[in-house]
Amino acid sequence: MKNFKSTLFALGCSFFALTMSAQEITSFSGIFGPEFYQDKQKLSWKEINKIMSESQVAQVNWQKSKKQMLGGMAAGVANFGTAIWFLVNENDDKSVTAPAIAFAGTGIIGSIFFHHAMKNKKEAILNYNESVGNGTSFRMVPAVNENGVGLALKF
Repeated sequence: MKNFKSTLFALGCSFFALTMSAQEITSFSGIFGPEFYQDKQKLSWKEINKIMSESQVAQVNWQKSKKQMLGGMAAGVANFGTAIWFLVNENDDKSVTAPAIAFAGTGIIGSIFFHHAMKNKKEAILNYNESVGNGTSFRMVPAVNENGVGLALKF
């Protein structure tokens, strides 16, 4: 009876150890930009910023992504201004060469900023998920020796 209780306890502990896992973050494209989920729960931007500050490597990429996104938005505003300049010059029958070049240039610069921002955002999420997987300094492993069967802490 004692062996049965010990075996049952060891199986329960091993099941608990196997089901114990960290929560990774996933990102999906949404209507207004990326949406972040942890398991099946949607995260707000405030929550994702707090989570990213837990890992130093992820935080560096996340902050870089935020700065690049601001640069992309500034280029987007400049692109909007050059589009208006282009339309005004076209209506007044003036030369549209300079506004067209400016429009194309700000569009390209903005897309480069946004591309790098999304790349760094993905890298931050991958770094966070990697740090979560290796977050503990120990784990429980099944052990079999001359004393019997059980679980051992492995550091």
